[in-house]
Amino acid sequence: MTKPAQNLHRNIVAADPEQWSKQSKQSVAFHFKREYVDEPYKCYRCGAACTFTAQDQKYTFEVKKASIDQRRSLCAACWTESHQLQAALSAYNGRWATEKSALRSNREFLSEWLDLLTRWKQFAPYKQDVAKISMLLGLLKLDSPFS
Repeated sequence: MTKPAQNLHRNIVAADPEQWSKQSKQSVAFHFKREYVDEPYKCYRCGAACTFTAQDQKYTFEVKKASIDQRRSLCAACWTESHQLQAALSAYNGRWATEKSALRSNREFLSEWLDLLTRWKQFAPYKQDVAKISMLLGLLKLDSPFS
């Protein structure tokens, strides 16, 4: 299929840059973007073929006020899983902050937290919490992959 033929099958939705966030209104796109077009992409985690639909773009940029420079990189399933992991990690961080002395010897808690941090690497390998991972490995008396 040629490029022009592919474009015939894409959805197009009118853009209203006046509805964008303050930051997005300062972008060059503010003066030129008149429509959203379905944008195919590949989930970087699982490799699934996905589409950032024109309608999703309109909602993302005009209702949620996300930056116009934002691009999708995760499929819906991986995005949901990443947010669940973030919420779980936040809960573990919160418990650690308030119950550290009791949790230092709780192997179940420490192992679960380490597992969450290890799983998080799949979603954001550039955002590893090396210090926490090393601390948990030390408390669990395990060898560090960083040494």
